Amino acid sequence: MSTLFRSPLLHFLSIGAILFAVQGWRATRESLNESTPYPIEISAGRLEEMQRTFADQMCRRPDPTETKNMIAAEVDEEILYREALARGLLERDGGVQTRLIQKMLFLEEGTQIEDAPALLRRAVELGLHREDVVVRRILVQKMRLIGSSLTPAQRPSPEDIEMAYESQSERLRAPDRRSLVHVFVSRDRRGEATNAAALVLRERLLAEATPVDRATRLGDPFPLGHRLERRSQRDLERSFGARFGASIFALPVGEWSAPIASAYGVHLVRIEETEAGRLPPLSAVSDRLRLQLEERRRDKNLDALLSDLRSRYEVALPVAMPARPQTSHTSPSIPPRSQETG
Repeated sequence: MSTLFRSPLLHFLSIGAILFAVQGWRATRESLNESTPYPIEISAGRLEEMQRTFADQMCRRPDPTETKNMIAAEVDEEILYREALARGLLERDGGVQTRLIQKMLFLEEGTQIEDAPALLRRAVELGLHREDVVVRRILVQKMRLIGSSLTPAQRPSPEDIEMAYESQSERLRAPDRRSLVHVFVSRDRRGEATNAAALVLRERLLAEATPVDRATRLGDPFPLGHRLERRSQRDLERSFGARFGASIFALPVGEWSAPIASAYGVHLVRIEETEAGRLPPLSAVSDRLRLQLEERRRDKNLDALLSDLRSRYEVALPVAMPARPQTSHTSPSIPPRSQETG
C-alpha cells in the first residue's frame, strides 16, 4: 500500500479529487483554536537555536543588535502565520490542504482518498499545520503577498516614473571611462628596486619622447596587456586594487604619470581618451524604475500591516532579554477575518 501512495500518477489524479472534496469544508475559528491572540513566547531553547544557526553561518555568535533582529524576524513570522490562519488561508490553499491530507494518509493506514475532508479536519485537530515547516512557510508567504499587495491607486504613474528618473539621474548615469596605455615594472622581478626603476624609466620616456608602442616594451610583460580600453574606475579597482582606479581617474590626458602602485607592481600610465558617462533615455530604464517604485510601496504596505498586527501581541522573551522596540500589548481578541479575501 505504501508503494501505491508513493506513485506520482496517484498523487496527480488525487489532487483534483482532494481539492474538489474540500471545497465545502470550512473549519470554524473555534476548531482552529485561533480565535483569540495569545502572547508570543520565544523560549530560551529557541533563542539558543537561532543563535547557534547564526554562529554556524557566520562563524561567530550574534551581537545584541543581531539577536534583537533575529527575534523581531521570528516574531513577525509567527504573527503572519497566525494572521494567515485567522483569515482562513489554511482552508483556501490547495497546496497546503493536499500536503496535510497526504500526511494523514501515511499516518492512518487504511484510510481512503475519498475521506479527504475528514482527513483534513483531523490533521488540523492534531496540529499538523503548526508542525509542518513547509505549510508554515506557504502561509507566511501568502500573508506577505497579501500584506504587500498594491491598490490601483498605488501603481506608479508615468509622472511617478519620470520624477524617479530625474531624482536618480546620477545613479542611472553610466560610469565615466578611460582608455589608457601603461608601462609595467614588476615587483616580483625588481624587488626593493621597483620604485627606483620606475622613476628612471619615466625620466627616459619624458626625455626621449618615446612613442607609446615602444614605451610599453621598455617595461616588464603584463598578463592583462598594456592597453586598456574604456575602463571604469570600478573596473580598474577590480583588476588592480582599491586605490588604483582613483589614481588613474585623476590623471590628465596625454602625459606619462608618476609611478602608480598596484597589486602587481608599479605602473607608468598615459591616458589616451576619456569618456563621460551618459544618462540613458527614460524609455530604456522606465520598467526598472517602475519595479523599484512598486517594490518600495509593497514593502511600505507590509510594514504598515505588521505594525498594526504587532500591537495585538505581547512578546515573552527569556529572562534578561530586551523586548522588541515597539510598544505592544495583548489584545483581548482578533477581529474576525475569516470572511476576508485579503
